[in-house]
Amino acid sequence: MKFLNGQNCSFNYPVISMGTFDGVHLGHQKLLQNLTDRAQETGGESVVISYYHHPLETIHKKTFPYLLTERNLKEKLLREFGVDCILYLEFTEEMAAMSPADFLKKILIDEIGAKEMIVGYDTHFGRFRAGNYEFLKKNAEEYNYKVSLVEPFKIKNRIISSSLIRDFVREGDLFDAARCLGRKYSIIGKVIKGQQLGRGIGFPTINLQPVDANKLIPGIGVYVCEIHWKNTIFLGTTNIGYSPTLKKNHYKEIETFILDFDEDIYDQTVEVIFHKKLRDELDFASTRELIDQIKKDVENTRGYFQNNPAKK
Repeated sequence: MKFLNGQNCSFNYPVISMGTFDGVHLGHQKLLQNLTDRAQETGGESVVISYYHHPLETIHKKTFPYLLTERNLKEKLLREFGVDCILYLEFTEEMAAMSPADFLKKILIDEIGAKEMIVGYDTHFGRFRAGNYEFLKKNAEEYNYKVSLVEPFKIKNRIISSSLIRDFVREGDLFDAARCLGRKYSIIGKVIKGQQLGRGIGFPTINLQPVDANKLIPGIGVYVCEIHWKNTIFLGTTNIGYSPTLKKNHYKEIETFILDFDEDIYDQTVEVIFHKKLRDELDFASTRELIDQIKKDVENTRGYFQNNPAKK
């Protein structure tokens, strides 16, 4: 039985690492550097085993917002770090019940033929997540592979993890999120039609629908952003929330006013890149007060980019 999907890869000396790699953050990057360095040293191939969907989706049987990095972006980032082959486990209930011993034998040895394994401090696999570095080390001689452990990456003595970054994003702390990711947080999505109320007050916005329903959305508030569309960078101010002054539907939306822009881009795919939070979302006493505040937000956005030239 084949357990892995993805690229058609041929292996001479596969050096592998495995995990969700959600965020491809600085901790992941440290692991990837060790992986690709070792593959080059041995003349082998660097192989990442990941998941199409996070295992928690299978375990909890529901959609929930957790995803830091869309699949296409994750693959792009992994490629940029020099990974030769990316393979995916289709995580099922049957796989969740697989023992660490079966996972090692059937997938890592029989299907890939792993020669070396580079694992992080939090690498776990198999039923009850019982497989780890110690398990791999104990079985290395039997299956004739090498295994090495990469220590966690820390900032100010704090371990960088996807869970930590999710907390920052939920709180609207995009500065600390970016510091841990090694790049600014973004959302890739399709532009959909909204109620077009912004147009009526002189600030037409695009409404963004994330390409992945599980994408983690920053906390409610107003943000300074870049918008990437067709290899062009635009500046913008994004409101995440309910627009309580104009709307009463209590439906959370991602709305971006793109500065110096007047094109119809419905159904187009864009990437909104978050730089910083300007303020909380407010319920104004009048539309006039809202308009005045939006003008200030736009001025602050321009001022931010004058001092920090736009770059991803």
